[in-house]
Amino acid sequence: MFLLRRLSISCFSFLALIFLSPALVGQDTTNPKNQYPYAVLNSYDIDLGEIEKGSRAEGSIAISNQGAHPFIISKVRSACGLMIPTWPAAPVEPGEKTTISFRYDTSRPGPFERIITIHTNAWQKNLEVKVKGKVVPEKFKKAG
Repeated sequence: MFLLRRLSISCFSFLALIFLSPALVGQDTTNPKNQYPYAVLNSYDIDLGEIEKGSRAEGSIAISNQGAHPFIISKVRSACGLMIPTWPAAPVEPGEKTTISFRYDTSRPGPFERIITIHTNAWQKNLEVKVKGKVVPEKFKKAG
């Protein structure tokens, strides 16, 4: 009986310590921005508009760290080989921004819509950005 009573007091004390410790420290543990890296994109949809066939189609995605720890972009990929992303290898410190650049191969005319997936160690893990546009035929040059 004594052992059971002592065990129940110990369990109660342990649970109280777990639930009250954030209040004692004054940290908000419900907000992931306070405990993890937290990536925020400037846009989740990018429209490149009309692009002439054979020209350079380039764009960029700004990404900032609004969390408490550095985040790392481990990989950026597209489901299609026509979209080629590049990204920095350096960690993004809290409060800092970085840029992911991409280019699209304009050799195929017509509308396109591609998803770029950004793999990070941030709270959100994977972020997706939709890039769309339309490759139009080359304009005729006037003889002159």
